[in-house]
Amino acid sequence: MKVKKLVFLLCLLVLIISAPISYADDWYGDYGSYYKVYDAQSSKLLFETAREVTKGDQYLSGDNKLYNVVRINRSNRLAYAEFVKDVELPEIDEVALNAFVVALRSGEGLAALLAEEDRKVGIYSTHSSESYVPTDGTESIEGNGGIFKVAEKIKAGFEENGVGAIFDNTSHDPHDAGAYKRSRRTALQMLRAEQPQALIDVHRDATPAEPYLTDINGEPASKVRLVVGRRNQNFKANEETAWKIKAVADKMYPGLIKDIFYAKGDYNQDLTPRAMLLEMGTYQHSRQRAEKSAGFISEVITTSLYGGTFKDETDGKTEKVAPQENSNKGSGAGIAGILAVIGGGGLAFLFLSSGGKEWKSKVSNFKQEFHNFLGRTRRKK
Repeated sequence: MKVKKLVFLLCLLVLIISAPISYADDWYGDYGSYYKVYDAQSSKLLFETAREVTKGDQYLSGDNKLYNVVRINRSNRLAYAEFVKDVELPEIDEVALNAFVVALRSGEGLAALLAEEDRKVGIYSTHSSESYVPTDGTESIEGNGGIFKVAEKIKAGFEENGVGAIFDNTSHDPHDAGAYKRSRRTALQMLRAEQPQALIDVHRDATPAEPYLTDINGEPASKVRLVVGRRNQNFKANEETAWKIKAVADKMYPGLIKDIFYAKGDYNQDLTPRAMLLEMGTYQHSRQRAEKSAGFISEVITTSLYGGTFKDETDGKTEKVAPQENSNKGSGAGIAGILAVIGGGGLAFLFLSSGGKEWKSKVSNFKQEFHNFLGRTRRKK
């Protein structure tokens, strides 16, 4: 009896430890508090972020210099990073890029360029309450923050470009350490129901406005930070996606992409190799600036995903493989891994807890409950 009880407890422990967990490194302090990260050699301020900074995080500056965080002073929210190398972004075929952009802006969209019909991205906001003080009157509106309006503009931009876009406006409040666990359910539901080629989590930063302010084509806009989670099996693919977005943006709209921050968490980017986290400006400037950049970033992402504008690294020829081809392999692996953990751990738990007599019935009920969870009705605007 004691042996059976011990095995039961061990199985339960394994099940708890193995359950899918969303790791994120957001730091939740008072507004006005944020990290400043300096060059360890020159003491030059590199960047600011309201996300928690940890040793081993990396930072790719606007001029493509890669830094590694080596020292943290948490009490003063200071960090120091060492220069690693100059990064060469994916090489762009200028002729192909120009031809694609001309066609994209001609009003005919991608239909005039590509035969593939299933072009689709999924959009959601983990921090649903994030807002812009000058426009929304406050930094946070529970359940319906100004960030939703920015996400809607991104959706509209994709649709104007001929890309299907799904925006799930499910609230994941409160803005706490559990927000990414809640938004993970939203992301999984979109992957299952809509099968998008990319997932975009829309945020805004909580630092001073100045570093994010820019003018694009003479219009006031906000810069965009890309955040890549270091703790996920799709890291290299997510990094490549971010690099391609920056490479295209640097050609189409110089100054739009502020930088890339490699943070400790996974931000649910383990679910698909084309997962993106966008920081659309910061809470201290108007929402209109972020909405203006929403149109630019949707065009940039459309071009990086579907434009075929990158040169192959081996022979210098323009990449011809359709960007969406095999794009869901990583998401399939991520979902399959989650199902395997839940299924395997769950079966073992049921078998031991019932002594092997009623486990078939329990498995049947478990399958029905899990199916109901995945097929739940999503909130839509």
